[in-house]
Amino acid sequence: LPALAEQEAVACDQLHPNQHFTQPPARFTEASLVKTLEEHGIGRPSTYASIMNTLVQRKYVRLEKRTFFPEDVGMTVSDLLVNHFSQYVDYDFTAKMEEHLDAISLGDEEWRPVIADFWKPFNALLKQKEKEVSKGDVTTEAIDQDCPECGKKLVIKLGRRGKFIACSGFPDCRHTAPLSGDSKEPEEPVYSDEKCEKCGSQMLIKEGRYGKFLACSGYPDCKNIQPLEKPKSTGISCPDCKEGEIQEKKSRRGKIFYSCNRYPKCKYALWDKPLATPCPKCSHPLIV
Repeated sequence: LPALAEQEAVACDQLHPNQHFTQPPARFTEASLVKTLEEHGIGRPSTYASIMNTLVQRKYVRLEKRTFFPEDVGMTVSDLLVNHFSQYVDYDFTAKMEEHLDAISLGDEEWRPVIADFWKPFNALLKQKEKEVSKGDVTTEAIDQDCPECGKKLVIKLGRRGKFIACSGFPDCRHTAPLSGDSKEPEEPVYSDEKCEKCGSQMLIKEGRYGKFLACSGYPDCKNIQPLEKPKSTGISCPDCKEGEIQEKKSRRGKIFYSCNRYPKCKYALWDKPLATPCPKCSHPLIV
């Protein structure tokens, strides 16, 4: 523009419209997240990897092609912290705490006053929020839809695998549905060939947070569950109770261990594979 004086009238000779769409900020990558942490003075190079691992392991985010995407659990936790503990998820608070910790490591500050200054107000706020905020306030969201089975209002709930639609009349009504309208209909139950040893009902194959397992189709009257893979026999007698047999089993996290088949009456267990060979030094009936 040429030099203009205040209040001077300007004639519009031509108008060149230029359409522009506001773009959201780019998603964090591992590199950009580290850069942002450094800019705000949060964490140290030795802790960056553990910070990102924690976010993924707790299912707050998922990492796809080195890019972070928020999960339902992460967004719910973020809303809870921002709405009720905003002063503790503030950039300045974290950076100042890092400075205190550095000073403590150098011997310039005592750790007890630093911890006391943090803990007293935080603990008081935590107790206050425990009274004011319920789990349902955080994990349940009301929607204007009626349950097709009982007529009560439907709600959006947060489960282990994300958000879903459920009846507010639970446990009297167990209606659930996928949250997204284009999702497939719920799958039909998968029956196994086994019968429940407690009530005789057919066992169902279900999938939980630790993988597939067998559950009684008579639930909730019968709550019997069993591992899908049966324990393998080792043919070795239990050295503790002298009555049971050592079996190869899998823990909830998939790690193999060995324990007595009389559990819970006998709690003998070990991680290493046993051999039915007496120890030459102490004569224990097993070696590993």
